[in-house]
Amino acid sequence: MSAIRGSIVPPPKMPILQWAANNENATAQVYPPKSFQRAWLLAYESPLIEKIVLSKSARVGYAIFINTAVAWLITNDPGNIMIVQNTEGDANKFSTRELGKVFTYCAPVRDRLFGRNTVNDKSFFGGDLSVVWATSASSFRMVTIKYLFMDEVSGYQDNIDKEGDPIDLGITRTESEGQRKIVLGSTPKEAGTCKVTLEFLKTDQRYLYVPCPHCDVKQRLKLENLRYSPKNYKDAHFVCIHCSGKIEEHHKFNMVEAGEWRATREFECCGVHQTPEQWDETGSALCCQCGESGDTNERGKIDAGFHIWSAYNDNPNTSLPSIAAEYDKAKKDPRKMQTFMNTKVGVEYSDALRAHKLNNFEELYQRREYYSPMEQLPEQTRCVLATIDTQKNRFDYHFWAVGERGEIWAVHYGKVHGDPEDESTQKNLIHELETDLTLSDGRAIGVFAAAMDCNGHAWKAMLEFCAPYQGWIFAIRGEVNAKTKFKPEFTLGFKVHPEVKCEYRSLNVHQLKNRAAERLNNEMPGKNYVHFPVSDVFDLIYFQMLTAEELKGSGSNVKWDKKPDQKRNEPWDLLVYLLWLYDFLRPEIQSATPQEPLGLIDPNAHKLVDESIQTEYVDDYEMSDYGDY
Repeated sequence: MSAIRGSIVPPPKMPILQWAANNENATAQVYPPKSFQRAWLLAYESPLIEKIVLSKSARVGYAIFINTAVAWLITNDPGNIMIVQNTEGDANKFSTRELGKVFTYCAPVRDRLFGRNTVNDKSFFGGDLSVVWATSASSFRMVTIKYLFMDEVSGYQDNIDKEGDPIDLGITRTESEGQRKIVLGSTPKEAGTCKVTLEFLKTDQRYLYVPCPHCDVKQRLKLENLRYSPKNYKDAHFVCIHCSGKIEEHHKFNMVEAGEWRATREFECCGVHQTPEQWDETGSALCCQCGESGDTNERGKIDAGFHIWSAYNDNPNTSLPSIAAEYDKAKKDPRKMQTFMNTKVGVEYSDALRAHKLNNFEELYQRREYYSPMEQLPEQTRCVLATIDTQKNRFDYHFWAVGERGEIWAVHYGKVHGDPEDESTQKNLIHELETDLTLSDGRAIGVFAAAMDCNGHAWKAMLEFCAPYQGWIFAIRGEVNAKTKFKPEFTLGFKVHPEVKCEYRSLNVHQLKNRAAERLNNEMPGKNYVHFPVSDVFDLIYFQMLTAEELKGSGSNVKWDKKPDQKRNEPWDLLVYLLWLYDFLRPEIQSATPQEPLGLIDPNAHKLVDESIQTEYVDDYEMSDYGDY
């Protein structure tokens, strides 16, 4: 078959827009009339642009773009083509409802077909086309691809068949092609985990700038500049950022036709760090020194990203009054805001992320204060609490001073190295927990209570360790359950291990982490504020671990997870345990006073009695103060 294909002389390569215009009568599904779709095709044809990422709202013509590009490739620049859909059902639907029209009604494409012709696999002179699904790793085996199109990538799984991310698997199949083309497109989804947004941020980030009908200043149409009256959506309009003139629905068509794409990411070229100020016809940023495309990757190619949303569309169902009405309804119902921001504005969204986004670790580091808690505790101290995290080769522990109204001072963070199941390691931990601390008036105080995470490593052994210290060390285990994580209670369950006879409590980790983020974001000393001292212990690494997690997703799928490339988060977990312990002991802590803080007892009272030591006779009678008489 390769010999037959090789005998076919391909026609001269025709520019993609000219080819699409010539075949407009063949099928309306081939030629995209909108200016932003034409720009995508020009970018696809550009030899400098290797990768295109489309972050978009729904119904802006991505399927038409794929159809046009595939049809042009088959007739002008054939090679192996792969189209990836999210599921097998999506793949079959796309093959029949979208591509099927091109192969049926577009004569230049139909005439190039040769050999295999099934729903998801087709052969043509010079290459093959396959439509596969991202839920199967086998879709990406034993194939070499020159042109890769991936649709609805935000719905792809993170790890299919334990072989990795389907986006990476697909791109790997193009590595042997020097003139490859990669296109990723999708409507965004949940903030923090949205794949198309993460891919878009790696590109030069292009937006469509359109001229104001009044002052001709080019600008992006942004939701923040949309104005409307809830009593009259028909008056919805954008406000020009330059002249404050009204940009209304009837202005949109001419504005979009006269618009231009502009890459917005800063770049460095000719030794100069630049903010884009000039662009070519596809929207690529040009260097102010050499006039060439400046924002290129390590291979001298361009990764082009395009963002478009419904406000640019000329569909009557996405008119400005319609967008305003939907936006107003979404603001009144948070459940609808997710859909609106994803499908209409074309951006990732999570209301939970907006409410509990942690401050940058450097900001927390910069607000450290000059106090020396290991020498003298803050004057407001009402008790000292400890939290312990169990690792495979150590215990991580943290001391905290607690004052009135939930104000907290970090005192010390340390580690006890060794196997947690070894008696020597456990004794060393108890030794640390029995550290005497000094109040501002000189009195000694000990750890009033401790919370120890026993979940995970050596669960039963850690309960055995905690059992003799019940009432001082509280055994806990974190729980993240979709059915319970939205409950307001911090304690989800209380049980006693039937063999060890040790109490343990299950914590609502999701809600506790929300509370921890609120505490760290609190910038006003006083109620619920967390203080940190200037010391070598509380360094930048500590604050990186303290802010190691972020809230990802939204709705029922929202969860706290480690940030990319962040491996350790022990201080964050130890703060979470502290907030549970503080809430659990709140009545006692609130009853404490400066004169009578909690913990003014001999720490040695918590030690186990060595059975080998003979104790004196005790009959429980009170002894006279005059014991010698």
